[in-house]
Amino acid sequence: MIKELISRRTPDWAEHFLLEKTETENVWSYENADGKVLIKGGNALDMAVAYYAFLRKYCGAYFDAEHALCVGGFNLPENGENGEIKAKYRTCLEYTTFSCGACWWGWERWENEIDFMAMHGINLPLTVIGTEAVWLKTLMDLGMKEDLALACISGPAFWGWQLYNCFDGYLPQASRESVDKRIELGRRIFEREKLLGMQPLMHGYSGYVSRNFIQAKLRARLNKTDEWCCFPAQYHISALDTNFHRVGALYYKNLGLLIGGGSFFLADPFTAHPPAKRDSAFLAGVGNAIYKLVETQNENAMWVMHSSSAKPAMFRTVPHDKVLIIDNGEMYKEEGFENIGFILGSSFNSGDVTAIHGDFSACAGVNFAKTNAENVVGVGAFSDGAYSNEAFRQFSYAALADELNADDWLETYVKNRYKTDSAAAVEAMRLLKNSCWKSGQPAREHGSAVCTRPSTLLRHTSVGDSGCEINYNIADVFAAAKKLVEAEGTTREYELDVADILRQALSDLANFVCKKALEGYKTKNVALFEDNTNLFLNLVEDMDRLMMTKKEFSLPHYLKAANASGTTAEESQNFEINVLAQTTLFGPTKDCVLYDTCWKEWGGSLKTFYGMRWRAMFEQLAANFKKFRRIPEKTKTQVFERDAYTGSEFNHKLSKVEKAWIAEYAPDNDGVEKENTLDVAKQLVAKYAPNF
Repeated sequence: MIKELISRRTPDWAEHFLLEKTETENVWSYENADGKVLIKGGNALDMAVAYYAFLRKYCGAYFDAEHALCVGGFNLPENGENGEIKAKYRTCLEYTTFSCGACWWGWERWENEIDFMAMHGINLPLTVIGTEAVWLKTLMDLGMKEDLALACISGPAFWGWQLYNCFDGYLPQASRESVDKRIELGRRIFEREKLLGMQPLMHGYSGYVSRNFIQAKLRARLNKTDEWCCFPAQYHISALDTNFHRVGALYYKNLGLLIGGGSFFLADPFTAHPPAKRDSAFLAGVGNAIYKLVETQNENAMWVMHSSSAKPAMFRTVPHDKVLIIDNGEMYKEEGFENIGFILGSSFNSGDVTAIHGDFSACAGVNFAKTNAENVVGVGAFSDGAYSNEAFRQFSYAALADELNADDWLETYVKNRYKTDSAAAVEAMRLLKNSCWKSGQPAREHGSAVCTRPSTLLRHTSVGDSGCEINYNIADVFAAAKKLVEAEGTTREYELDVADILRQALSDLANFVCKKALEGYKTKNVALFEDNTNLFLNLVEDMDRLMMTKKEFSLPHYLKAANASGTTAEESQNFEINVLAQTTLFGPTKDCVLYDTCWKEWGGSLKTFYGMRWRAMFEQLAANFKKFRRIPEKTKTQVFERDAYTGSEFNHKLSKVEKAWIAEYAPDNDGVEKENTLDVAKQLVAKYAPNF
């Protein structure tokens, strides 16, 4: 299949490559062989890594915004190169990736992504497209009527969270046609990955069923879970009930029938909900029940789970060599896990938030190279995003295949992706690596004041972020953006990075400006308050203008993609609501605690949604200024260290405005890419330079 990949990505040069399979896997090389490039590797993925390593070094290769491979002229290698991929398993993607950055991808985009993964040595990619149809068929085979079964299937922007067993049937699918349409795409992805020598990591069965299971009078002994973030409680079939095996066997049968037969299954019983009981007998029963279903798939079947689900007692009767645990921490060192294989992971841009953030020195691939534990057998890079923070994303993937020198990698990234030899571009990356990508950065990005629900005390924008305090010099990020503008690259990808990095600099500035405005209010300093509220709102409008110059950073573009994915007018409208709800309130709207979980500094939403919210807050503060009727800094109820959604009079009024925005938002499609990115960037760099 490597021949087809080469013909697909470099058709004009296909005849210039020779392929040689070696006896040892995870070792690759390329060399000049009488005017042709001889690529050696133990399997197709080894050769794909060698192929890309050659193209990147000698042919100026880079991946564009849609991860299609772009190359310059063909040049024979002056010297050969070889490498070894030390991790047995290399994985990527989260369930939530499929509902965020990859939500509306079609086959062409997925074909690019699969080849991108192959050229980075990925051999265990999470593969879940089509599971909507698998579950729909399973529920109907159990006797549930189609309309009730459809109501169990969350919409595309929320399906990933349903696979984590957080909830079911949120903004659900409206037609069976849209669900069934995913089968063909899911099967094509599965088959292409298999042809390239990958082992698709498929969604496994862990015992959860929809609450509609009860309504349909499908009898089973059920354990009711706690609510997850105010969503309705879920149900888990008792491991001792024969229906556990019955439902699971039917699910796996339909998975093989509709998508394909796999060997690796991700089954997480306790990621979103704690165990119904904590005694070892109960946990052992759950573990045994899940594994018994997995092992029936084939003799090589493996049960994969996240560390958040793993309890030592679960593996009492499960062969330890048939289990893999994905872990972003150090659980592999804990007692009870010594003989179980671990995959070290690192996450970034959770919820597809638009943030230039990360720690190059703490990427999973870098950490794996430092780890000598025998039970650490794999590595993974996990992101929900697709366009923002692209340099960090690509290095995280490169590190999975033991590309560990970040400085050299970034220099080649700049040269190839921007098509410039400008020292200013390299210096821009150095500034970022020493600021927002510096060592010691928290695992999660800091919050955005712009996208934080207005309050007189800035804390967290989304659940789990590191807060609104910035632990680097924001002037360095602005200097990086300024130098990148000066570099005068010639590619669209250069312009995308300019927009993204300048947006980050302006967003960081907005954090400080917002705090000054709130300080002015609290100290009754009229000038400080007015100057900074005006500056903040101008920043929001200018960020919106900048982001609208690239469709990848604009809300109208995603709404257009969502609309096109529907099979009926009703479905198209539902998909648009999926996007608007996910990126703002998330849900459930009656008692929302996850608001701004997937915040986006996107054109089309910065000005009309986030700017609207802050303008309302500043007007409220200005009205109170003379009388100084203080707005409470905290609501009485606090969830995840954030204000209760309707916990104050202002928040209650704001909730109505937010919901009206979701219902009434009209995208400015004509405004997308109307202006030139570099022209706007130069204007904004000159305008805001005095503020840094």
